[in-house]
Amino acid sequence: MNIIESIPPSAFSFCALVGTYCLILAYQKRYEIEKVLANGVHTFGTVTDIWEDPSGKRGKAPVVDFAYPHGTYRHVSTTYTIPCNYHVGQRVEIWYKFYKSNQIAALADDKPGNLPKVLLKWGIVLCLLSYPIIIGRMLALI
Repeated sequence: MNIIESIPPSAFSFCALVGTYCLILAYQKRYEIEKVLANGVHTFGTVTDIWEDPSGKRGKAPVVDFAYPHGTYRHVSTTYTIPCNYHVGQRVEIWYKFYKSNQIAALADDKPGNLPKVLLKWGIVLCLLSYPIIIGRMLALI
């Protein structure tokens, strides 16, 4: 008996589920900003602060406050640039799409960042490790 046969099927099922979910999230996060810019509500906001990149790469990103029909919202951009294209007090265009607890806002130059790439890599690895074994075990039952 090899080591793969000693691992319970539920472990591979769990890896397949998590891997598939990572792939779906990677796709969603990759195109989230584009969808908001295309279909979101357009408004104007004010840059209230400039944050430095927490990873220490010296980039800066704006923090934008804007009003929407049910109150105000603070958008913290994760697109850190050198030099920063914004300054405190600047009026900027912003798009938002709020649905239940899912609140998404984007500036025209926002980028999706590294999260979609990381989710894609983990999704591929988990799916490649689990699906062949699941399919092999299913075929062995036939």
